[in-house]
Amino acid sequence: MDIRTKLIFALVAVALASMFALGAVVSPRVGGFLRDDTLEQLDELAESRRQALLWILGGWRDRTSLIASSTELRAGLDERRRTGSAAALDRVQMILGNAMGAAGTVALLRVHDLDGALVAAVSSGPTATLPSRDVSPSPLPPSDVVYAGVEFDGSGSPQVTLAAPIAWEGEAVGTLVAVFAARELLELAATYNGLGETGETLVFVEDADGVPRTLHPTRHGDAVGGVALPDGPGSLAIRAFGGESTPVADGVIDYRGEPVWAATRFVPETGWGLVVKLDAAEQERRYVEFRDWLQRTALILSAFAILAGFVLGLRFALPIHALAQAANRIRGGDMQARAKITGEDEVGLLARNFNGMVDELEERVTLLREFRKFFDVSIDLMCIAGTDGYFRRTNLAFQKTLGWTEEELLARPFFDFVHPEDVAKTEREVAKLAGGVPTISFENRYLCKDGSYRVLRWTSYPESGVLYAIARVIGDPSPA
Repeated sequence: MDIRTKLIFALVAVALASMFALGAVVSPRVGGFLRDDTLEQLDELAESRRQALLWILGGWRDRTSLIASSTELRAGLDERRRTGSAAALDRVQMILGNAMGAAGTVALLRVHDLDGALVAAVSSGPTATLPSRDVSPSPLPPSDVVYAGVEFDGSGSPQVTLAAPIAWEGEAVGTLVAVFAARELLELAATYNGLGETGETLVFVEDADGVPRTLHPTRHGDAVGGVALPDGPGSLAIRAFGGESTPVADGVIDYRGEPVWAATRFVPETGWGLVVKLDAAEQERRYVEFRDWLQRTALILSAFAILAGFVLGLRFALPIHALAQAANRIRGGDMQARAKITGEDEVGLLARNFNGMVDELEERVTLLREFRKFFDVSIDLMCIAGTDGYFRRTNLAFQKTLGWTEEELLARPFFDFVHPEDVAKTEREVAKLAGGVPTISFENRYLCKDGSYRVLRWTSYPESGVLYAIARVIGDPSPA
């Protein structure tokens, strides 16, 4: 595998590993962020819905108080109490009718005397019903409007009852009961902004049997008059009635038996519970969608990483690959091969140094060729030997004069070719050379292959254990 392939694989592997590591770290952290963010939004929505409920209740209370504080109503009720005047009763009835017309959400108005007996009543239409419970406490605290309960009319819509004292000149004269068609409450519950595809707001109260029941139709069903909520462990009703306000994402189920994420509130003055919730499955789907998006993004980025790794691998490896090709060409004998210098970085510096070494190598090779030429064509006997007593190289004149091939000369110690009578002095001369003393003129007899001897005069120079020597024949061949 060449360096280009290795570098490409390395870059791609690092990129892919980084992507997967990023996914492994980011995915759960984002899941936690989504969870925390959703619960925080639910908590904020629950608080805003509670404030909206209080605002609606405040509006009903203000309308009830405004009607109860009507001077004509108070004066007429006092006159009727004192005199039993039918005209006063008609005036009270007319005032209630006018108030009914002015307050659009009022479904029923009733006035009771101090004994709780019904004095006068008006309703918004034949569908309005009288509350079945006793909602005329008497006497009420002065200037106080109290919540008196909630019931459902024939269509299943909630009707909220408030009661207020009626006083004249500081003395209680009766009680006003106002029943409101809670359209604002229905509109609040039907607002799903910020609640996704499954979320909803539930407003509920315990019915006569103590069962928590919503005051409105739910998003997931067409129940009239609301639905009963489970009140077992983990139920939303228990959390709300218990005053729990911390949003939860585990172990909570709604009226369908579905796991939900929820935030709860409690409205003490009415005993209503409030829940803002989302299906856990929808939230998990958001996480799965994000995870799938992250995986798709990682795949796309991985593809880009592979492409970038391939391009960068080629970009970084090509100069080195070209350098390797130039080295192979030089090894093959092409001394003209050079590396291409592509920049001023480390690779460019390497290419310049490589080219410099090749220039020097080419010069040395030229010198070596010239030396070999000179060595081979010289008529003098030339050799390179070692102080170990062996030839390392001989020229053609050496081989022709003595008749031995170079292989034969290199295979044996050169003392084997020295005349026995000259061996001792030759050993002494070699010892001097080994000590670094050059030989200027030294004679000995060398054995020819035909058995005769030739007298040779040597000049030799030692360097680092290598002997460079030149010899000339100074006599005719002599017999052995």
